[in-house]
Amino acid sequence: MERHTVDAKERILNAAIELFSQKGYDAARVSDIADAANVNKALIYYYFKSKQDILDCMVESLLENALSLAMDFIHSSVARMVEEGQLEVQADRLHFTSEEARSIFQRETLSLYQRILDYVIEKRNVIRILMLESLKSGKHQNALFRFMKFLSGDYETLLAIPGTERRLSLSDEMTLFRFFFSVIPIVSFAAYFDDFKAVSPLSGEELRNSFLSVYQAVINSLIAGSDILLKGKSA
Repeated sequence: MERHTVDAKERILNAAIELFSQKGYDAARVSDIADAANVNKALIYYYFKSKQDILDCMVESLLENALSLAMDFIHSSVARMVEEGQLEVQADRLHFTSEEARSIFQRETLSLYQRILDYVIEKRNVIRILMLESLKSGKHQNALFRFMKFLSGDYETLLAIPGTERRLSLSDEMTLFRFFFSVIPIVSFAAYFDDFKAVSPLSGEELRNSFLSVYQAVINSLIAGSDILLKGKSA
């Protein structure tokens, strides 16, 4: 019985994702979702309070999974490098103690973005919905900013790592960079992945790899010598 319950809820969510992506959230009706999921409309209201509740569930699931990826990176990579003396988290920068440490960080950061990119491509229909809803005045208008926080990692978690500075802060420039050169490109790539693939001679795998190559150049551009500056000098 429990298995059937999970299957029904998943069918409802999958049907809603498909309909919200194709028709838009406002145009899709609960009865449409019920028909697409092959369930009784009453069953939808058993699992969800409203259509808005279905959307909330989609967005929260997406953000929580993105957070899990980012936190895994902080704990398994950043914290380890700090503990091993390869990385110093200072008030205005991340400082690498050797060329090898910088190379390790670049490699592991790229690995994180590979995982995030694969995840958002897999969830591209939800990403498309998220982008559309974030442009409206409503509950999810700040969802992309929450996604930025999750993609980049929670800096409070960095401060919890033994040996890190308690004055860690980001410059306005770095905050802008995180959103417009980190979050927007990756979610836009996922949202338009199918459209771009339809007119491109490249396969989906080739598109993914090309995007990662560009992203690697962006990551490398952040590193000035042995530092990643988080806060510029005051004028």
